[in-house]
Amino acid sequence: MGKRGVLVLTALVFVVLMAGFVLAANETNSSSNSTGVSVNTNDDLSGIEKGYQCLKEEIDGKSSLSLQESVFSVLALGSNNKAISKIESEEKSNNDCWPKAGCKVKETSQVLLAYNRIGRDTKDIKDWISDRKINAGDLTWYLEIDIQSHEASSCKIKYDGSEKTITINNDLTLSGSGGSCLSVAAGGYWLKVNNNCLEKEFEISCQDDFITTLIYQKGNAGTLFVSDDTHSSSGLGTTTEEVNSKCLTAGSGNQCSYEDTLWGAVALEKAGEDINSLIPYLTALSENNKKFFPSAFLYILKGSEDSYNEISQSQKNNKYWEVVGSVGNRFYDTSLGMLALAGTSSTEFSNAQNYLLDIQQDSGCWDNNNIASTAFVLYSGWAKSVTGAGSGGGTSANCESAGNYCESSFSCLESGGLVLNSFDCTNFREVCCSVDVKEQSCTEKAGVLCASNQVCSGRTTSSIDGSCCLDSCVNKQVESTCEISGGSCRKSCFGNEEVDSAETCAFSGDSCCVTSSNPGNKGISIWVWIILIILIILVALGIWKRNKIRLWMHRRKGNVSSAPVQQNRGPPRGGQPGRFLMRRPAFAQPSMRSPVRKSAGDAEFEETMRKLREIGK
Repeated sequence: MGKRGVLVLTALVFVVLMAGFVLAANETNSSSNSTGVSVNTNDDLSGIEKGYQCLKEEIDGKSSLSLQESVFSVLALGSNNKAISKIESEEKSNNDCWPKAGCKVKETSQVLLAYNRIGRDTKDIKDWISDRKINAGDLTWYLEIDIQSHEASSCKIKYDGSEKTITINNDLTLSGSGGSCLSVAAGGYWLKVNNNCLEKEFEISCQDDFITTLIYQKGNAGTLFVSDDTHSSSGLGTTTEEVNSKCLTAGSGNQCSYEDTLWGAVALEKAGEDINSLIPYLTALSENNKKFFPSAFLYILKGSEDSYNEISQSQKNNKYWEVVGSVGNRFYDTSLGMLALAGTSSTEFSNAQNYLLDIQQDSGCWDNNNIASTAFVLYSGWAKSVTGAGSGGGTSANCESAGNYCESSFSCLESGGLVLNSFDCTNFREVCCSVDVKEQSCTEKAGVLCASNQVCSGRTTSSIDGSCCLDSCVNKQVESTCEISGGSCRKSCFGNEEVDSAETCAFSGDSCCVTSSNPGNKGISIWVWIILIILIILVALGIWKRNKIRLWMHRRKGNVSSAPVQQNRGPPRGGQPGRFLMRRPAFAQPSMRSPVRKSAGDAEFEETMRKLREIGK
């Protein structure tokens, strides 16, 4: 084989080796995803089943669980022995509260939810939480009296065994004395209730048909809220109004705790307790406590359109919830959002489910195999029926199996149904109702369904079709969260980067590129590809210019000169220095000798010299 063939073969072997290296690296990268966000691979288990399996494995593989991990694990799995043992060990002796190091309403309320989930007796726990109720002194209350005919009239108000007279003028303003508990306020239209009289009962009677209700606000300048209870009576009849405003204190003090009241109200309501006295405080102070995601809790408790609208509008990029200043993280907030919307058939709930499945780890868990996050995600998004622990209660019977209906508490009561606390529903927001609440379609509610890239400009409500906009749909402004999280939006990422699918970019088609958490397992860097291409080009040039390269190598060794070759050079003979005299040829008889045969080496030398002369031209 000639030298040219050797060079060609060498180049081909080099290219094949490099291609094999690239394929092997890519195969390694595809079989091991360092981002850990792929789900539904070739495994037989679905994403949800993998999640439950991963949760069980993480619990079994951990030497000890925290109280929060145990509570959320019981909510998701039911009577897990390891989790229940931890909860039991953290109970303060003879106090029915948690943790034993210092009882707190939030943690005790979460245990109440877990025990109620598996059918344990929770009476003593409910009593402990209820004992933490105090008057919500942060609110200002007003009594409103309206004459239905909007004419002047006179009313009498009785309390503490005394009777006061209030006059309603033609302009609907009030005048007169309401005694020590009531004073004319708010421009003369309402009667302010003194803080010392919040639990007193006021009996009102007017000469003409009238309506009474209570109005409250935070402090003296907050948003005004009208009580859900409005009473009416014909002339000379009576109505009764009583301010019943409570909150839960974190400990043995007289200060309201907003987060503790949120969890306490939800736990008590789920256990069948009356929590109406806690609603005004939670509603009026929601604007000042956004970090706790109050709209999620309030929608569970009240089912109001305002709360639903706020939950819907606060979903990030049609994917998840992440509250500014949250006490948890994205998984915690998203779980709260799904917990509130469970059973509503809303688009936001489905969006959150799809998002969580997209970022589910290969193991099946979420949040780096975090037990509490994984359990909360599964319980809020894909809750299952569970079995009870047995001691102290047993499992609640399934609501629908008993011929009843799982509905929201608000919808059930609004439809005239009864809440059956002895039966259990899978979705957290739902209670067992004696009547079937028929959900209307969005068209029947005179609304419109917004597209995925749109958002409702006003109020929304739930419908059988999903989130129903009662106003108009407008194009949603895509929020770029990539740069905020430290990434960069590009069409394609560098070799030392990976795509963060949890973040978004302002322009469609861009990916959020972040520094790889495991750069050794991300395939071939772009620089390796560049070097590979350069080497291939050099090999090709080497083959094409091999003669010039060979000449250059000879020159480097000093074997070949590029000066013109002169034959018959000899020393100067008496002439000028540097000149050569040409000898005149003699006319001799032709020689009869046979021509000299050149050897193979001489022929090769002649050929080489010819090529050198051509190169030198």
